[in-house]
Amino acid sequence: MKITIAQINPIIGDIEGNFIKIKDAILKALSDKSDIVVFSELSLLGYPPFDLLKNNIIKNKIEEGVKRILQENFPINILLGAPYFEDNRIYNSIYWIKENKIIKRIDKFYFSNDPIGQGNYFSYGTPDFLEIDNKKIGLFIGDDFIFSSDHSNYKDYLKTSDLILIISSSFYYFGKRQERIEKISQLAKGIEKEVIYVNQVGGNGELIFEGGSLAISKKGELLFEGEIFKEDIKTIDLKNLYPTSSKGEDISFLYDGLVLGVRDFIKKSGFQKAVIGLSGGIDSALVACIAREALGEENVLGVSLPSIYTSRESIEDAEKLSKNLGIEFRIIPISDIFYSYLKELNPSGNPIMDVAEENLQSRIRGNLLMFISNREEYILLATGNRSEALTGYCTLYGDTAGALEVIGDIYKTTVYELANYVNKNNEIIPQNILAKAPSAELRPGQKDEDSLPPYSILDPILKAYVDENKSLEEIVQMGYKREIVKTVIEKVERSEYKRRQIPPVLRIRSKNPLKERIFPLVYKII
Repeated sequence: MKITIAQINPIIGDIEGNFIKIKDAILKALSDKSDIVVFSELSLLGYPPFDLLKNNIIKNKIEEGVKRILQENFPINILLGAPYFEDNRIYNSIYWIKENKIIKRIDKFYFSNDPIGQGNYFSYGTPDFLEIDNKKIGLFIGDDFIFSSDHSNYKDYLKTSDLILIISSSFYYFGKRQERIEKISQLAKGIEKEVIYVNQVGGNGELIFEGGSLAISKKGELLFEGEIFKEDIKTIDLKNLYPTSSKGEDISFLYDGLVLGVRDFIKKSGFQKAVIGLSGGIDSALVACIAREALGEENVLGVSLPSIYTSRESIEDAEKLSKNLGIEFRIIPISDIFYSYLKELNPSGNPIMDVAEENLQSRIRGNLLMFISNREEYILLATGNRSEALTGYCTLYGDTAGALEVIGDIYKTTVYELANYVNKNNEIIPQNILAKAPSAELRPGQKDEDSLPPYSILDPILKAYVDENKSLEEIVQMGYKREIVKTVIEKVERSEYKRRQIPPVLRIRSKNPLKERIFPLVYKII
């Protein structure tokens, strides 16, 4: 049996555009003389749709989209992901279509913990089989069954199946790839059945989908792995596949995932170009590299906005970076604007050198970048990292201005790892940016470590407290000074209101990306 795995990149709600991708994949399957073409979960609509499922326009378009596929009369077994609407219920369904008939519809019947809450929209279906070419195919929709430890109620279903098909749209986080392969391998080996896994690819809002569809043997061996972070239409024959090795999940996965996230966010939003404020620091340098790879050098603008405290070195570093990337570079000094503000706000017109004036510089920069964004139709990319967001080390309406926070899910220490990855073959990010101490340059001689512990200490504390939910005492027992841990936790507590107002963040390491931390706007723990 030849099976075409259609790993496509849909746009949520773009039924017409998604139909074209689906049709092209079917035609490719026909040219390959395939028996079945399999699409990802909700591929006709795109995933995750959230409240679009409640929209009657979408409902009507879905029904028309299914009819259009039937009208094409394709002489091949098509397994298409789309919602099914019945009375007041919605089902997450796979339509088995051949020629001009829906032979069967199987609705998702296994639901477990869903970190992005899509299960809340759907009603339960009933387990059923697809019977194609004398093979009984068991079908699971989504990753729920893979990551669940309890399969006891489905022993007979699994035993009766000749082949297991898992059709999913599973968002990526770092480490998930290897975890998924291991889980599916254990499943296949345990039931002694071949398993085919089909996944969506692409960036949809804050979420990134890596693709990487799979075929696993009865012995739990990897037989096929689809492209990572790329669309991929491949026809496989399980009889002619041999064990292979998985693509290792390394730092490149983080970088390539962010590139895909930026590209799809901007293009699916109807834009082409991005503007970035280049401070001469490591964060904005990394974001510029990601944007250039995502959009091409002709579609990225870097802007240096020096104040009275900006060093000449920072401007030169930003300019050199832009030259290395081949992107347009502008310098817009903000000193005159800053002094005009001081004239109005300070009785003397001279700097008082407090936090209000420090943040004023950042907000002037945000305003100017947003002006360029509006005037010249650029998307403004914010450049804050996860370490800053968790500690509140950012300026609301200043460096948090933007449509997308590209590295907002990346700790500062990982930012340096990614920068070194960018420079693996030649120097793109100037060495001076990597070597100098991080600074916002909002006052003379300012360094990040004036306000924060060194990132080599800060990041492990944040990971322990936020990611692993460890207590102050547990973190102290890890070897960190009590006063430093207490200070870090207090910073996290006091800055929830800031985190609520930062732009959407590309999620590349969070296991619960859209509701990672649900805390009161104001709270106190210690």
